[in-house]
Amino acid sequence: MTEYETFKRRAAVLDFDDLLVTCRDVLRDHPSVRTTAAERFSRLLVDEFQDTDPVQAEIIFLLCGTAEDDRAWHARSLRPGHLFVVGDPKQAIYRFRGADLATYLRVRETIEAQFPDNILRVTANFRSRGQILDHVNRCFEERLSSQQAGYVPLQTTRAAGEHGLPCVAKVSVELPPLTRVDSARDEEAQAVAEVCARLIGNVDIKLNDGETRRLCPVDIALLAPVSTDLWRYERALEEAGLPFASQAGKNLYKRQEAQDLVALIRALADTRDTLALGALMRGPLVGLTEQELLDITADLPVDGDRIAGLSLRTEPAAVRNPVAREVLTVLTDLRRRINATAPAFVLAEAIGRLRIRAIVAARSGEQAARALANVDGFVERARSYDVRGFVQFARDIDDEWSSGSASPEGMMEADGQSIEIVTVHSSKGLEWPVVIPINRSSMPRRAEAFVHRRRDESLHWALGQVVPPGLGDALRTEEAEKRDENVRLLYVACTRAMELLVIPDFSWSNDASWAKLLDFKLETVPELDIGRLPRTPVASRVPVANGQTAQIFAEERSRIEAAPRVRWIKPSDSDPDVITDELSFETGEELPRAETTVEGGRIRGILLHKLMEELISGELEENQEAATARSNELFDQLPSMAPTLSAIDVRELASTALRTLRLPDVDRYRGRLVAEVPVYGTAAGPDDLVGGRADAIARDDEGTIVFDWKSDVDPKEADFSAYRRQLGHYLRATGSTRGAIVYMTSGHVDWVGLAG
Repeated sequence: MTEYETFKRRAAVLDFDDLLVTCRDVLRDHPSVRTTAAERFSRLLVDEFQDTDPVQAEIIFLLCGTAEDDRAWHARSLRPGHLFVVGDPKQAIYRFRGADLATYLRVRETIEAQFPDNILRVTANFRSRGQILDHVNRCFEERLSSQQAGYVPLQTTRAAGEHGLPCVAKVSVELPPLTRVDSARDEEAQAVAEVCARLIGNVDIKLNDGETRRLCPVDIALLAPVSTDLWRYERALEEAGLPFASQAGKNLYKRQEAQDLVALIRALADTRDTLALGALMRGPLVGLTEQELLDITADLPVDGDRIAGLSLRTEPAAVRNPVAREVLTVLTDLRRRINATAPAFVLAEAIGRLRIRAIVAARSGEQAARALANVDGFVERARSYDVRGFVQFARDIDDEWSSGSASPEGMMEADGQSIEIVTVHSSKGLEWPVVIPINRSSMPRRAEAFVHRRRDESLHWALGQVVPPGLGDALRTEEAEKRDENVRLLYVACTRAMELLVIPDFSWSNDASWAKLLDFKLETVPELDIGRLPRTPVASRVPVANGQTAQIFAEERSRIEAAPRVRWIKPSDSDPDVITDELSFETGEELPRAETTVEGGRIRGILLHKLMEELISGELEENQEAATARSNELFDQLPSMAPTLSAIDVRELASTALRTLRLPDVDRYRGRLVAEVPVYGTAAGPDDLVGGRADAIARDDEGTIVFDWKSDVDPKEADFSAYRRQLGHYLRATGSTRGAIVYMTSGHVDWVGLAG
């Protein structure tokens, strides 16, 4: 945990738990914040409450409880009329992220104890036909009634189906005894693909809006309790000529577009990685043959007896092959910029300049949307590496690819024309006319050896051969809770069906498999008779005609060029743009230099700005000892910059920050200073926008004063002018007429105003 916390601090990121826990801690520990936040909301509605974890539930109770109540969150008195929750305990399936049924039950019991008449039982179902719900109730009532939350049967609000097929049917999958799971999946996939091929175009379905139409691929969902080997079902659908969209697969690195991008990313990150460069050049993105690569290498200039090899250190002009020369030019240009450009920008530019999206789309056919989603997924992944950099991004991607880790594919919007393969966890809140639960020949995941028992907040695990006495009981409890949740998972899958629920019926299955977890009473369910239904070819998508012409393009370009152009001015980034307003100064003399042997630099400035922020906000005590300790802590958080830090004196940092805060021109605004204020506004013209962050702002009877801290040791005249222009941008954006540039090292304050 210490290493993970250190990693997040260095990467300047928060994970999802950080957002929740920090919010909970602030509301719990600071009554004034809790009161202010609660007053913002007169009503709080929480949907899908069975998916709420204890931290989220505590946040809700802190916002809706009485302010003076300091008891445990679940014992707090709720303000009448402030909280409304909706949940179905039969659909609680997210224990893996802490949303267990116990939290739901505790909240329900708390509300019922305080407001006995405010618990409503929801029984109406607006989704499924009555025959589906009747069968679901028969199969699940006994098993779910034995669980703590009990069972409330659902009743349909819809009339009987009119499609002429049984609303609940089975399809037989013949398997010999002791069949391997992989073989069972293949057989099931073939049977399911055949069912889909026969149903599409042959069944009329009546939708909730009253419309009747023929069943399309998009009306069918294959729901899997686990995502293992779902590529087998994809393969069966592809062989049957059926379009599909998979939201469940974790086979990213088995996809060709992923392997192409791994080669590209590795080649950009390391000029010595000629294996990656060769894979990229030989791969389908570039398409050079081995003979062409050999010819390119043979033509390279020879440096004495040294054998020349093609790499990103090769001058593109030395390469005769035009395709290789173009690719090498792009890669060489991007390689020079990876240390100064965000990884996502580098990768996005590489994808654009190498025309990767067009190539991937053209070669992927019906699966183009899926392939492009994977390409976009790599770019999204790179966005979280702004601090860690492109090289670390490449290392992490290569580690995942090399280890064969099961990585999820890019998120793809449903295209409205494909059969959907979805995990049950991802299907919550969705519905389809036809649902087929698949992959039930697989085994449920076993409980972890490390057990957290929530009922008493205890941890249990074996240490080598030492097995504590409570571990067996904890494991049995965990297994029972996991088994109960798996039953609820199947319940969720079945209740996604609107018109037709088709359940594969295995002639043999392992006793520990999903197929044996629940008796679907398939002996009472008719076989789906699809033999009489002809295979109807799925109409290919009609390509949209491209009506773009050179004339239309030229006209559109002219309109764009004639449109007003927004220009962002970012003073915090030393933007060179100037404003037209005249600036006035309260000092006209040349500003003095600091008489000090301190070495300046960017890192010293960053640390000083951070100290000033924490001193102003009150997070840091205003004394030399505390400021020095904090300086040292901040210093330790920059190990990657160690070569540039040798000249930094943490005591000097603390002294400089404290001295700046006590300058007379700063001290008189102390109680009104607000640090690190985002600033957005207009500049000189209506199309010039200012965006940045003021170091500090104070307000008095005369208006707003903007402060800008500068850590320069020996500023030049050009620096003074540039800093005044920067401050001028902030003054205009904030509506201020007066601000101060504070030279922290020398202690000089340069007051600047907008003339007139």
